[in-house]
Parts: sequence; structure tokens; C-alpha cells
Amino acid sequence: MAIISVILQISLYITVTIAQQQSTNPSVSWLYRPSIVYNLDLRHTLLPPQQQRNQSIAVRDDYTYVPGIGAYKVHTRGVPWNEARKTCDEEGGHLVILNSVTEAKKVTELFKKAERFTGSSWPDWVSIGFHDLYAEGEHVTIHGQTLAKAGFSEWVAGEPNDLGKRENCGSLYKNGRLNDHECVTPLGFICELPID
Repeated sequence: MAIISVILQISLYITVTIAQQQSTNPSVSWLYRPSIVYNLDLRHTLLPPQQQRNQSIAVRDDYTYVPGIGAYKVHTRGVPWNEARKTCDEEGGHLVILNSVTEAKKVTELFKKAERFTGSSWPDWVSIGFHDLYAEGEHVTIHGQTLAKAGFSEWVAGEPNDLGKRENCGSLYKNGRLNDHECVTPLGFICELPID
């Protein structure tokens, strides 16, 4: 999918460049819109089934695109974990799933650069896409993978601790490590678009 992302970026650049060369009129800029949607036939890629049949891949201007890693949006308004999950879903994405140390570092950098968090009980933590709601102590991503299989399972020291036997949702601390927290605790959150 990284190749498709690069091809899309090159195609967009060529389209804009050709259009600009064909016209000296600045109104040609309509060809590039940050929310442009590409319809691709992705049947021959190694994507999950829900992403394989002519699914549109939206390029959004409210997400930060990190080449070779992914696209992310840090929400600074604190909400319970399930509301965060629903918001990401409505945006065409999902709560971020960390698949590598490199991705964790990039996402943590975006988190640290975010504006002031409002309505968050713990502004140094953000909700991300894992939980142990199915079985206590068995942390899985929102897509059902174990954290180890997803590719990142580095916890804050002493975590997960299921404090008060009520911490079933996943979060990321500003040091780039994982934590469990109460699902009803309002935290900022990070969404990820499925571009890779």
C-alpha cells in the first residue's frame, strides 16, 4: 500500500503541474483539493477484506500524513474511549493502532505537538485502539490482534495494572508507552486513516 500512496502523490503532483502549465489562470487550482477522493481497484492487494473492493481512499486536510508510516489526527477534546472510537469511525478511520516502534515514536511526536487538551482528565494520556474488554489481561487491538502481533507492546513501568479492576481501555502516555485506563475516563485521542 505504501507504493499506492506514493503513486497517488506522484499522480496528484503531475496532474497539478500539467494543469498549471496549460493555463496561466490561477483558477486551475480546483484540480487539487485536500479532501480529494481516489477510487482504486484494490482487489489484488493484501488488505483486509473490507478494504479490497473499490474502496475510496480519502485524503483529508485535517490529518497529518507521515510518509511510509500513516495518517493521523490528534483530537484534543477529552471524551470516553468508546466515543473516541466512534468519532474515528465516522471520519473513515479508527483509533490508532501502533504497529512498530517507529510508528509509536511518530505518533508520540504528534501527540506532544498537539494544542492544549480540553475536558481531559489526564492531558498526558490519549486513547488509542486497544483494550481487554473481551478477557481481562488479554489486550487486543480494535481489529482483534494481540499487541505483540500488531507490532508494539511497550508499556509504562508498572502497567497494565487494571487499577480498581476497572481499566479495560488502551491509552498512550507522552513518553510513547502504553497504559490501561478506565473506558469512561475522558481523554484526548488519536485517529488513524487506513492508507497502508
